[in-house]
Amino acid sequence: MTSPLPTPDLTTLPATSWQDPAPPGPLLHPAHAGVHLGTDVSGRSVALPAPGPAGIRVAVLGESLFGRLFALRLLAVGARVTAATRSPDQWAGVRQAAGDRLVLTGQTGAWPPQPPAPPTVDAGPQALVCDLRRPPHVALAAGSWRTVLHVTRTPPRRSAFWTAAEAVLALDAQFAQGVQQILGERAAEVTAALTPGEIVVFHRAGGCDVLRPDISPGETALLTPGRPNRA
Repeated sequence: MTSPLPTPDLTTLPATSWQDPAPPGPLLHPAHAGVHLGTDVSGRSVALPAPGPAGIRVAVLGESLFGRLFALRLLAVGARVTAATRSPDQWAGVRQAAGDRLVLTGQTGAWPPQPPAPPTVDAGPQALVCDLRRPPHVALAAGSWRTVLHVTRTPPRRSAFWTAAEAVLALDAQFAQGVQQILGERAAEVTAALTPGEIVVFHRAGGCDVLRPDISPGETALLTPGRPNRA
């Protein structure tokens, strides 16, 4: 009968460093989650991370039409939208599509109408789209699942909301002077260089995206009361 082999002393074995071979390339690509805005010159999708677990403030220099477009896309991803607007008649198409998930009002003080929550939970994410001259209070976006957007043609002076905005958008080169007041000369130069149909998104974390908005025929019909949908 063969005697069992002795158990080696592990402390006497040479040390070996094992390394898994590096993969040849990325296996997963990050998803561009949030509200889709458009595509840049390389064809990359540009989105704003809303609605999300962290509140977000979006400041927009441009026409109020953009607020209605943004509201449509927030509704499409499951948010309930409150529109604080000077022109409720212009929201007729969006209201028809949204039903009770859209509330129209002339002020921002009672927002949010329901506690914000993750998608599919209770009332879900809450969004405020405001085209009033006075921007929303900066604290309205302080909390989870809150999205607050203010759109105006003239940047407010000494606005805490605009100072704290996670994203500032300029919808045309004509708003370069307003961008300069908010973000400085370099951002104004980027805005002034926009070609017709381009917009720019300046991110609070740094950098910017120049893009062309993607608007479907169905969205155009809802945003333009009385215009037939030819989709």
